[in-house]
Amino acid sequence: MADTTYRMDGHKLYWHLDRVNDWMSGKRIPPLHIDVGLSKGCNIKCHYCFGVVQGNRYEQGKEVFFPREPLLRYVSEAGEMGVRSMAMIGEAEPLLNPHVYEAIVAGKRAGVDMALGTNGVLFDTSRQGEEALEHLTWLRFNISAASAGSYQRLHNSPDFDLLVEKIRFCIARKKALNSAVTIGFQMVLTPQDIDEVMPLTSLAKELGVDYLEIKHCGDTVQNDLGIFNKLDQYDQFRDILLQAEEHSTDTFKVVIKWGNINRKGKRSYNRCLGAPFLLYSSGDGKLYPCGMFFSYREPEFCLGDLTRQSFKAIIESDAYWQTMKRIETEIKVHEECYASCKTNAINEFLYTLKNPPQHINFI
Repeated sequence: MADTTYRMDGHKLYWHLDRVNDWMSGKRIPPLHIDVGLSKGCNIKCHYCFGVVQGNRYEQGKEVFFPREPLLRYVSEAGEMGVRSMAMIGEAEPLLNPHVYEAIVAGKRAGVDMALGTNGVLFDTSRQGEEALEHLTWLRFNISAASAGSYQRLHNSPDFDLLVEKIRFCIARKKALNSAVTIGFQMVLTPQDIDEVMPLTSLAKELGVDYLEIKHCGDTVQNDLGIFNKLDQYDQFRDILLQAEEHSTDTFKVVIKWGNINRKGKRSYNRCLGAPFLLYSSGDGKLYPCGMFFSYREPEFCLGDLTRQSFKAIIESDAYWQTMKRIETEIKVHEECYASCKTNAINEFLYTLKNPPQHINFI
């Protein structure tokens, strides 16, 4: 079933052709979107955590987070420079940063669409949380289990009931505030957790969220999480995933990321062209062209330190664009990049534009 409501499994560059045309003509463009890390730690420990390959230090990293003044300057400058969206997700838990709510409001006031992806346990149920719901475009709870027992097993946390309370709060306040925020679940599906798909679908629908997104677990091509070598196993789950999709209604969508599941980590292009459109910043305030570089070839591809440099100065610098060129010409996408690269669909589109077929006027 195609996801025409959110298009989570593809890209949305069709609606940003002004920026695409500028890039095609060789102009230096600001990014359209940034995934923003806010901390280097987490209050839970999911057994499939991708953050472990990006520097998530769990309990040891809970006190390391993006400082307030540089963070507020960053989101404000992003709006001034033409960034159109920022998602507070990053490599660890954003709600460990005490300045997250203030940053959401500041970003939105600067003209940036703001989003938050969180395990949700720490979500504030006082005025700060309400204000976030008023300023967020979407709020995503990362949850892959539908009961206290399975939550303990998958997420290594006893806080399932508390999380459900927080979700109910957000749903209730969304209605009371008449907020347009979209609230959803994201399930990271590993082969050993397939039995959670249908219970989680039922829970999401019962709680009244807008969607349940199900994606396969990301991994490196080096199989660091033990998933890359099991990508073929996801074919066995097709019937269950199709059954989950059947629970979609006009007000609730089950979104399966079929594109990533079906391509099994393979790519149809040979160069990464999408980095200028989609940036990543880490929980300690560094800026990168891809989350891969949080812990891989980091000194070479770190674009700058947002705690010491302005965002504007970084992206307007010659060094920034020299690094972008290196991404395009040096990175071996079939050997170095993540199996579930977030820029994949963007790269497919841009690679097609840069490599047109013959007779293009015969549309």
